[in-house]
Formats: sequence, C-alpha cells, structure tokens
Amino acid sequence: MTKQNTKEQITNIEEQIKRLKDKQKRILTNSQKEIGKYLMDTWGVEGIKEAKVLIDSLRDQVKSYREAASSDEEHNKTDFNTSLSNSVD
Repeated sequence: MTKQNTKEQITNIEEQIKRLKDKQKRILTNSQKEIGKYLMDTWGVEGIKEAKVLIDSLRDQVKSYREAASSDEEHNKTDFNTSLSNSVD
C-alpha cells in the first residue's frame, strides 16, 4: 500500500513539474510577444524584417548603454559601501 502511495506521489509531482514547465514556456512566449509588440508600436515598425534591421543597427548602442549602466551601478555600490565603512569608523 505504501509503495503505491509513493508511486502516485511521484507521478503527481512529475505531472506538476510538467505543468509548471509548460506554464513557464507560455509566460516566456507571452512576454516576448508583448515586448515585440511594444517595440513595433513604439517605433512605428510594421514589418518583421524592418524590426530586425532596426534592432541589429541598435545592438551596439544598447550594449554600450547596458555596460555603462552596469558600471555606474557597481560604482554606486562601491561608494555606498565605502560611506558605510567610513561611518562605522
């Protein structure tokens, strides 16, 4: 009796994992669609090919912007930690 119950529990957990993976996939797909729609609406782009060309042309600028933002964030964390350690002294 216990073995059957354990087997059922394992099966139920496996089914739950499958449902959660499916849900995760749906959420990711919906997020990507929403982002794509937002970009196309915001930029006034009507075709997929045109959107891809614009995205490709802006890729380096976005990469530079993200690196600068990340660097600023790290700099701010360092300043904050320094000010904390100085206030403790």
